[in-house]
Amino acid sequence: MLTKSLEHNKLTTDQTNKNHNEFVNQFISKRIAEIKLSGTSLIVTLFGDLVTQHDHWISLSSIIKALAPLGINDRLVRTSVYRLVQNDWLTREKIKKNTYYSFTEMAKRHYDKAAKRIYTTDHPEWDGSWLIVLPVFVPDDKKDALYKELAWLGFSTLNTGVWAHPSIEKESLDDTLKQLELLDAVIVFNGNTYQEHSQNTLKTLVENSWNIESLANQYQAILTTYQPILARLKQEKSSMQQAFLLRTLFIHEFRRVLIKDHELPSSMLPKAWPGIATMKLAEELYHQLSSDSINYVTSHLTNADGFLPPTSGTFNLRFAKISNR
Repeated sequence: MLTKSLEHNKLTTDQTNKNHNEFVNQFISKRIAEIKLSGTSLIVTLFGDLVTQHDHWISLSSIIKALAPLGINDRLVRTSVYRLVQNDWLTREKIKKNTYYSFTEMAKRHYDKAAKRIYTTDHPEWDGSWLIVLPVFVPDDKKDALYKELAWLGFSTLNTGVWAHPSIEKESLDDTLKQLELLDAVIVFNGNTYQEHSQNTLKTLVENSWNIESLANQYQAILTTYQPILARLKQEKSSMQQAFLLRTLFIHEFRRVLIKDHELPSSMLPKAWPGIATMKLAEELYHQLSSDSINYVTSHLTNADGFLPPTSGTFNLRFAKISNR
């Protein structure tokens, strides 16, 4: 009787695991079909989220192996890494018959600034001040690069030629200006609005000009998409590869929305701002996926020394409130 009961429990568990694995696989397939995955952009996500945390180098064959289940074939991977090398995002090293890739120093600096936004959900209370950038003496051949970098940091235009941000770390702006050799070409102010009426007018300007509603819809879409998978992961364990694929997909979608976020203080945002719930979701989902995804990486993906090594110390700083529990 006991043996039959144990067999029944095992069959029930096996069926539950099978159903869960099918659910996750269907979820991944659906996301691939619904979103337009750029090979180049996805490889940047792979390097930023993963390779930087595992000694920086990865073999071309591992990139192909990692991204194949996400619909990025061998040819597209090769084309994408070639473009990234040409654009100074990736550097390559050939050892015997194998080729290995890493972020360039420029890409690492860019990633470091982006990581402060992607993996940090705690922000200091706003003191009411704004960082204002006036690019008064920027040469024409550097304007596009500066504007792109300012947007990447979360700055937006208040008016023609006036860029503003309410909460950015000044170090990130300084690094950007130094990198572009524009320290003497811009004026940077740190100030507050003069009166409450000005603050209200500024809020109206932000709502009308910074596409806040569109950003809210994109955050809400992430919540609607990934909350069900988080609920399932809290109940059932996925395979190592599924954890890796889910982590890569989520961070890819999350960072593409987050990079459009102006990081406005709550007083400047609409009520029930979905960005807050999305940040919480990111913490919890990343926590659920980290261990198994790391096990997949260190047992399936390689560099010149063999399987990729364990994560660096900086990995534990990601979503620190979750990872330190």
